[in-house]
Amino acid sequence: MIMNISIVTVENLKFYYIDNHYHKILEYFYYFFYIIKKFIKKERVMKTLFILLLFINILFSSDQIQPLTESWAPYQIENKNGLSGISIDLIKEIQKRLGNKKEIKLFPWKRAYNITLRKKGYALFLTSKSKEREKLFKWIGPIASIKVRFFKNASRKDLDIKTLEDAKKVDSIIVEGDTITFDTLKMLGFKNLDINTLANNRLNKLLENKTDLLPADEVTFIYNLKQKDLDKKILPVKMEAFFESKLYIAFNKDTSDDIIKDWKSAFEEIKADGTYDKILERY
Repeated sequence: MIMNISIVTVENLKFYYIDNHYHKILEYFYYFFYIIKKFIKKERVMKTLFILLLFINILFSSDQIQPLTESWAPYQIENKNGLSGISIDLIKEIQKRLGNKKEIKLFPWKRAYNITLRKKGYALFLTSKSKEREKLFKWIGPIASIKVRFFKNASRKDLDIKTLEDAKKVDSIIVEGDTITFDTLKMLGFKNLDINTLANNRLNKLLENKTDLLPADEVTFIYNLKQKDLDKKILPVKMEAFFESKLYIAFNKDTSDDIIKDWKSAFEEIKADGTYDKILERY
C-alpha cells in the first residue's frame, strides 16, 4: 500500500496514524504524553491531548501538495460545475488515494509555473520535461503526450509551410513564453517569435491575420477549435508535427522524496487497476 498505519496505545486508548513519515513524531508524542500525565491533573490531560493532536494534524496538512494547472482542454476543462478533464480526474483520484484534500487551483500557465518553481509544497500539471527544466523540478509520469505543429488562418493561401525553414521565413509566429514549445523553437533557431501570454489573444491574432503562424498541440487545439466552430477558419499547415513530448506532473524541487514516492505509487496503482483507462474513456 501507499501509506502505512501506526498504532500507539496510551492508557488503553488507541491512536491511529497514517503515513510512516511521522513515526519519529509519534514516538516523541508518546513520551511527551507520558510525562505530562505525571505532572498534570487528570482533568487537564485530555485538553492537553487535544492540543497535541491538533498540532499533529497541522503537521500532516503541511505535508499535502497543492496542485496547480491551467485551462487546457481536454486535459483541464473549466466549466460552471468546476474542473474536469483527463488530468484533472487523474489528479483527483491520486489525491483521494493519498488523503490529500487540497483543491486544484487554476492559474495562467506562467504564474502556475513560477509558483511551483519557487515554492515548496506545490505541483504543476501537465508539463513537458525538457533538458532545461529537468533539474528544476521533481517529476512523475509520463501522464500523456503531445504533438506540436503549426496552424494558420485558412484564408492565408500564400502560406505554404512544408519545412521548418519555411516557417522561419514568415514575419510572426505567436507563442506563449516559458513553455516547451517556446524553448524548442528558440533552440531550433527561430527569431520571429511573438510572445503572448493569453490563449484567447493568440487565437484572435491568428483569426485577425495579425500573426502568421500559431504552434499548438494537435489534439488539444483542434478540440478547442471544434468547440468554438473555428475548425474551418484555422487549419494545420502541411508540415507534420515538429515536436513531440511526454507530459508529466512537476513538483517543486524541495519536495521530499517520500512524497514523490507516494504520488508515484498512487499513479502506478491507478494505471494497474484500470482506473486510468476508465478516465480516458470519459473523454
